[in-house]
Amino acid sequence: MRWRLLAVFAVFALVAGACAEEAATDTTEADDTATTEATDTTEPADTTETTTAGVSGSISTYIGEPESLTTTNDTESEGIAVLRALYTPLVDIDENNEPVMSAAESVESTDGGTTWVVTLKSGWTFHDGTPVTAQSYVDAWNYGAYGPNAQQNSGFFSAISGFDELQCGTVTEEDEEGNDVDVADCENQPPASEELSGLTVDSDTQFTVTLGAPESFFPIRLVYPAYSPLPEAFFADPDGFNEMPIGNGPFMMAEPWDHNTAIFTTAYPDYAGDEPAQIENLEFRIFDDVNTAVNELLAGNLDIHDGVPAERVAEVEAQVPNLGTQATSSINYLGIPWYDPDLGGEENRDLRAALSMAIDQEAITTAIFDGRRLPAYNLLSPVIPTYTDNLCDAWSFDPEAAAELYATTDGIPSDLTFYFNAGAAHEDWIEAVTNQWAQNLGIDVTGIQFEGIQPFGDYLQRLDEQAVDGPFRLGWGMDYPHPQNYWQLLLDSRFHSDAGGANSSFYVNPEYDAKIDEALAITDLDEALPVWQEVGEIACNDVPVIPMFYGQADYAWNDTVGGVRVDSFSNVAYTELTPGG
Repeated sequence: MRWRLLAVFAVFALVAGACAEEAATDTTEADDTATTEATDTTEPADTTETTTAGVSGSISTYIGEPESLTTTNDTESEGIAVLRALYTPLVDIDENNEPVMSAAESVESTDGGTTWVVTLKSGWTFHDGTPVTAQSYVDAWNYGAYGPNAQQNSGFFSAISGFDELQCGTVTEEDEEGNDVDVADCENQPPASEELSGLTVDSDTQFTVTLGAPESFFPIRLVYPAYSPLPEAFFADPDGFNEMPIGNGPFMMAEPWDHNTAIFTTAYPDYAGDEPAQIENLEFRIFDDVNTAVNELLAGNLDIHDGVPAERVAEVEAQVPNLGTQATSSINYLGIPWYDPDLGGEENRDLRAALSMAIDQEAITTAIFDGRRLPAYNLLSPVIPTYTDNLCDAWSFDPEAAAELYATTDGIPSDLTFYFNAGAAHEDWIEAVTNQWAQNLGIDVTGIQFEGIQPFGDYLQRLDEQAVDGPFRLGWGMDYPHPQNYWQLLLDSRFHSDAGGANSSFYVNPEYDAKIDEALAITDLDEALPVWQEVGEIACNDVPVIPMFYGQADYAWNDTVGGVRVDSFSNVAYTELTPGG
């Protein structure tokens, strides 16, 4: 899922995705944020008058500006942080990285993984007081899958039978660089259907999902917010709803989204889950620079910062009473645009391999991050099945072999541009990469340009539109602990951004896609793992991306708040927060 395209270093612990995409997912991921205010139909009932018995206090925490607050359309870390407070998933992940039932009573298959029956716990309501039913899920999933709605998480529903019938026909057009690309033609070639044939409502508390092929890990998918229910108010005004979403989670919107400033939420008094909010108000304060948020923490104007940059940890530790560290499964990597004639494609494989092998990830994590990052030689997180330290030579550090290989290539363009999202403390390590290219490959890097782009949503849009012509930085955080969540969503050619994936490199290799299909067709997870290993080896040898380092969440908080913990998604565990002393 493009759940976690990550905007900063430490936004997922377990999870850019990076949705991200930071897609960031990170993934990864156009800025569809609506600007119209919510209408009365999308406003929670009595939000200014209701309070939750036994809770008090207001807590503020740091995020960047989200791309969207619609569950079927947000694919990056900042929006997901808010959605995790506003919605409760069918299935969740516990502190041991194991799936547990949450809003679902059970998710079961009796035919080897093709048909899944989802049974809901009773008594759940949306923040507007309307009941959460099986129809709420089916309607939301149909909306997300329907091609003309152009939802970024559409691809998360592609495994359900009937998905193809919900997609528009395509036409071939020429992009800005003269390449032929297929684009949706919904006006002249509308979908054949508006509803997934693989979704059936059995009762108010049960629905059945039929997949196009067996899938053993389907219940784990349901952790992702894209599979959340949506109330009837959403369909009456999707744009207005995006400004003040109505969820089923422990917190509800207190007022419409104040863009680039804050998102105010309050405890939902009728929350049916096992872990209700213990504070009355939770404020997501929005900053376009991670260091500005740190300064606010130091000044006592911010309660929690969940992504303290490594270079400021010592300063924060000396001035803020509380500091915590959480190892994460987030990864930062360099993407290479496959469509770029100077860097991408099969013909430039040796060039990419040489650039990759000339990077000393361990030296960067030591010098730039004081050892507070773990060097990465694999796109998978160490917590994912099939992880190994080193998949192939192209993702290892070998400066001698890199120099020999580089000498056989045409080299990089003298005016190469390096892209990254600005305001998230990426400049130093990216410059360190180019310095290592100079040292280990003899490249004159004086002509290399660095282009920082903000906000994060604009950066993702540039990537989605293939509007970069050089290496770019992205991060990814796991949606669920399965290799498919990385290999397919980040690199499958069928999983670009508008198909619900995060293939921001636009990597294309039919052999790679076929190997993914082979792995997905094996319903026994243990039997499938060796094939997933082969998937990773193909990617490693093609070098469409270069792994850099795994994240660590350094988070700090003032004594105004208690119970602070970063959860398995690298978000603050919002329902554990308590007022401070």
